[in-house]
Amino acid sequence: MVDYKVEPGAIIYPNCEIGEGSIIGANAVLRPYTVIGNNTIFGTLACSEGHNKIGDNCTIHAQSHITSKTTIGNNCFIGAFFLATNTRDITKGKHGTKTEGHPNLLPTVIEDNVIVGACVTFIPGITIGHDSLIYQNTLITKDVSPYSIVKGGKGSVGQVIGSTK
Repeated sequence: MVDYKVEPGAIIYPNCEIGEGSIIGANAVLRPYTVIGNNTIFGTLACSEGHNKIGDNCTIHAQSHITSKTTIGNNCFIGAFFLATNTRDITKGKHGTKTEGHPNLLPTVIEDNVIVGACVTFIPGITIGHDSLIYQNTLITKDVSPYSIVKGGKGSVGQVIGSTK
């Protein structure tokens, strides 16, 4: 028995796992080996590129892009238009299916209880510590310690401005 909801137009590839009580939004895409925890909302037009794990009680807002090798902990909120990147090697045809083998993919890790605002981008290999808050319109270029509040603004590089403790 299926105990989750998939809205119209969503595409779910083989080898995905969706937890109980979760909702996959309209026209969302879950590529192979995406694991979604219990009671998680994966929003309209959001995309998981596969080989990802998203925890329990999360909200991944509309039109977010979760690149391969991303781990999102429990109780996280990811705002609309979020972008996680995973490779620095995207020139001269050395990315994705155009290469022999795979490029060096760097994982993104978002620990438990993190809030990420709308229009946030992470460069490859970033870890966001638990209980942190990332303001909207921020470019994250380095790891963020637990309990941090990070603000950028208008696409600028994020600066730690406080603590959530």
